[in-house]
Amino acid sequence: MNIKTLISFTLIFLGIYSLQSQQQTDSITKELNRIQENSNLVGFAVAIVNKDSIVYSKGFGYSNKEQQIPYTTKTVQPIASISKTLLGMALMKAHEMEILDLDDKINDHLPFTIQNPFYPNKPITIRQLADHTSSILDTEHYNKIYIFKDKIPPFHENLPQKTKQEVQKEVDLLNGNQMMSASNFIKNQYCTDGKWYSSNSFSNTVPGSTYKYSNMGANIAAYIIAQASGMEYTEFLQEHILNPLQMESSGWASETHQLENVSTLYWYGYPIPAYEFITYGDGGFMTNIEDFSQYLMAVMKGNNGESNILKASSYKEMLSQPASKEFKKNVFWTIDDEKIGHSGNDPGIISHAYFLREGSHGIIVFVNTSEVENDMISVRDIYRTLLKHMR
Repeated sequence: MNIKTLISFTLIFLGIYSLQSQQQTDSITKELNRIQENSNLVGFAVAIVNKDSIVYSKGFGYSNKEQQIPYTTKTVQPIASISKTLLGMALMKAHEMEILDLDDKINDHLPFTIQNPFYPNKPITIRQLADHTSSILDTEHYNKIYIFKDKIPPFHENLPQKTKQEVQKEVDLLNGNQMMSASNFIKNQYCTDGKWYSSNSFSNTVPGSTYKYSNMGANIAAYIIAQASGMEYTEFLQEHILNPLQMESSGWASETHQLENVSTLYWYGYPIPAYEFITYGDGGFMTNIEDFSQYLMAVMKGNNGESNILKASSYKEMLSQPASKEFKKNVFWTIDDEKIGHSGNDPGIISHAYFLREGSHGIIVFVNTSEVENDMISVRDIYRTLLKHMR
């Protein structure tokens, strides 16, 4: 075969591949448009990625329905508990820097003492926080963590009677929340002299023996990173994770850190004010599809044995199967036989980000709506549509 013939075959192949790729893109877009039009979701964005590139990404619906602002791949929103994956990365980075070890006792790093009153002689470790086996429980005081910029309007008055009273109670609670330091928020719940302390803040199981998902365990882990590094947790993450990945549209919104292109969030179908968290470990991280794709691609490369913002050995430890089938997390990542990642849910937020263990692709879905009819079914349909096209 001469060089001209080879070039001709190559061009034909590339043309066919490009056509097939465009047809697949059009098919995904058509299916997702149909889901958006037939759902109660105001807006969302998705991505399919491999470890080297974004294969497909697009926004649907609105980031602000009232102003008719489209939701795009640049739209920024909180991603709820997917934030915990960054906490896992931060823990491994702190371990690499030798400022902590995952098997350290948490009280070796805390300026106060936390112990399970049922097992006072059994120390809780950082690894147990990261695997959700610490015996530390979320209590009714956890919802004090949400601090809204403005009062949530009384939209509950427009809801059906069967949910109206319950939602009003939750709105009143959230509107009464007040900002405090992360250390006080933790101490008030888990130290014996805390004003909300109760033995019910802990399970009656030996630390390390039983899986129980704990948002506050994540917040304690983030606080330990701050104590060990001498930096605010958000600053540690910015320096060691966000900056190397050039995630310039990501971070935690606050009075001193404003982000652009931020979506309005819709709860029970109504727009709600922006909110932040007292602590940062368990949620509240804000990003967009484009930035987060770069992050997930880096982790996929790490899972493939490549070093980048973490060493390959750190990725291997963080993303390995949990010690027991009964445990569902390892260093804050959800890991099962099929996939690795995390999901999230907060007022006005549903989020998913996973990649296949044995495959080469990952899926990201960020939604700016929650607690509307069939919301989880619609998100499931979005996820399944992407999964179908990435295999």
